[in-house]
Order: sequence, then structure tokens, then C-alpha cells
Amino acid sequence: MSGRLFVFAGGGTGGHLAPGLAVADELRRCESDCRIRFVGSGRPVEEQMLSETGYERSAHDVLPLSQLRRRPLSFLRSHWQAYRRERASMRRDRPTAVIGLGGYVSVPVVLAAGREAVPVLLLEQNAVAGRANRLLARWFPICLTFQESQQRLPCGATVHVTGNPLRSSIAKLHQAVAGNSVDRQYTTSQTRTLLVVGGSLGSQQINDSVVSAIQDMGMTALFGWRVVHQTGPEGAEATATAYERLHIEHIVQPFFPDLAEVYGQASLCIGRAGATTLTELAASGVPAILIPYPHAADDHQTANARIFENAGAALVEGAPDRSSKPVDLSQSLRQLMTDDVRLDEMRSAMRSLARPDAAAAVANLLPAPGPSC
Repeated sequence: MSGRLFVFAGGGTGGHLAPGLAVADELRRCESDCRIRFVGSGRPVEEQMLSETGYERSAHDVLPLSQLRRRPLSFLRSHWQAYRRERASMRRDRPTAVIGLGGYVSVPVVLAAGREAVPVLLLEQNAVAGRANRLLARWFPICLTFQESQQRLPCGATVHVTGNPLRSSIAKLHQAVAGNSVDRQYTTSQTRTLLVVGGSLGSQQINDSVVSAIQDMGMTALFGWRVVHQTGPEGAEATATAYERLHIEHIVQPFFPDLAEVYGQASLCIGRAGATTLTELAASGVPAILIPYPHAADDHQTANARIFENAGAALVEGAPDRSSKPVDLSQSLRQLMTDDVRLDEMRSAMRSLARPDAAAAVANLLPAPGPSC
């Protein structure tokens, strides 16, 4: 390909990488000859998510900020080496823009782009901006998922509230749901779906919490419902066995490759409060019971979840001591699974939070001739 080059810097987690992939896909849709390069940390999640895209990728072995005090010289050396390599790469390839996705590996790449006068645009997914983006937003414009993120950014930062970019297969769900005039209305003979997702790596806390709640509620409380449960790699067998023992209709898998199809069937979801999960739930109009990851940096998942709770789209549960022990979901589940009016209200509230055109909004902020099509 001989078209323009766009470099996406960051990763380390699916939450950082997924919005970048959505913007990359939008750029490629609008400029079929453009080149896409991802520069990350080399973690397995990056390999998993990028391996089938065909996009160029490279990695830097840089130490995270948590190592600064313990290994200051190694920390500075790793970042300096990455910065120098990226400056050389940008002199050679002259990318059209660098898109910073957050995470520590984005810092040397974005700073190198700034030094070489390459335009930069940052993406922030969470209600509490990450430390890398809080640093870089002093000098570079940033796209936010939530207006609330601006509170933790430097004064005078250039901010665009675009929403969180989503892959097209999920973003299209918003249009499909909005076009369904009867919404998700059910007859007594139809089976509804309780979707349980703990992220791509799963969550033992969520697995245990849901199974325990269903045990407490009893089989009759789930009449007319089935459970579709993404457990992660470790919990599938034990969770499926528990549902079989309880005679609950279920589909249990470690990972669902097509979440768009799963979201399209869901009536209620139990899951974490990462920005990507919340954005997907909003696009598909699925009300939720959220259990924020208790050890997230700056407790950002709780901040994300509260925005959705305050909008009436979700309930927020969690251990009072912010531990990873199981959470009692029985009352919340029983309340929502027997209250169609409440679910309909939450569904409407969830849809109102959707920004299905976020990927295009971000892409259109990049330099002319720009990806408008």
C-alpha cells in the first residue's frame, strides 16, 4: 500500500486497543489504500486482537510507571530507547498522524511524534482519565468518552467529547434496535436471555456471584429465562456444571467470538464496568447490573458505572470493602427479572447513552484530506 500512514500507540489491555481498532477500521473503510500500524507493549491480548486484522504492528519493551521508584534507571532507559526508535521511524515513514490509545507504552511514541511535528490525537475511554493521557493532554488534543473525564485533565486541554469508538458490528446494533418499533417485548412463551460477561479474560468474582444468586433465588425465579455466560478460560466447566445441577437453561463458553449476536439477544446483562463493555451495552440497548473491577486504576470502573446508574440505565453492585469476593446479586436480579416496566425504562436510558458514530467522529478530527466519505 502506498497511502497515508496512521500510527496507533498504546495497548496493554483490550479496553485501550478496541477503540483504536474501531478508528483504524473506519480509516480503512474511507481510505482503502491507507496504512495502519499499531505500536504496543507486546502483551498477549494485543497479539490476540491484532492477529487477524492484517495491520502492521510492533512493540516496545518499556517498563510501566509502577516500576519508576523500584527501578528508576531501567524505567528511564526503556522509555528513552523507545522514544529514540520512534523518532527514527517517524523521520523515515512520516506518518499522517499518531493516535494515542492510553497506557504507558503510548508515552514515548506520542512524545516522539510531537518532537517530529507529526499530528497527535489522544483517545480516553474512561470517566477517570488514565495517567498517561493526563500527562500527554498537556500538549495534545484528546477525545473523551465521557464529559466527566475533563475534570482530571490539565487546565486548558483541548477536548473533544466524541464517545468511545466501537467496531462496526457492535455499532450497527444501535440502528437495528432503534429500528425495532416493538422494542424487546415478550410473550409468556418466549425465553429471555440473561447475559453474563466478565471481559475477555473472565472474572471469577462475577462467575461465583451469578451462580450463588441463582442458587439463592431458585429455579422458579428464572422461569422464562436462560443464561448465556462468558466465563473466561478458567471457569467454564465449573459454571456449566452448576447450571446443570440447578436445571437452568444455559449456554456457557470461555469466550464468545461474536458479541454482536450475543448482545442482540440479551434482555439483561451482568458484567464489569469497563468503557468498552459499557459502550457496547449502550449501542445494543441492554440494561445491566454492573460489578466494577475493584482493583482498577483510580477506581475508574466505579466512576464509569455511576454515570450509567445516574442515567437510569444500570444498577451498581460490589463488595463494600472493594475486594474480589462474591457479591450478593439476589435482590437486584429478582427485582429486574420480574419487572418489565423497569427493564423497558432502563433499556431506553441505556440507548440514550449510545454514541454509535464515535469512530467516524474521531476519524474526522484527523488531518486533511481526512477520512470523510
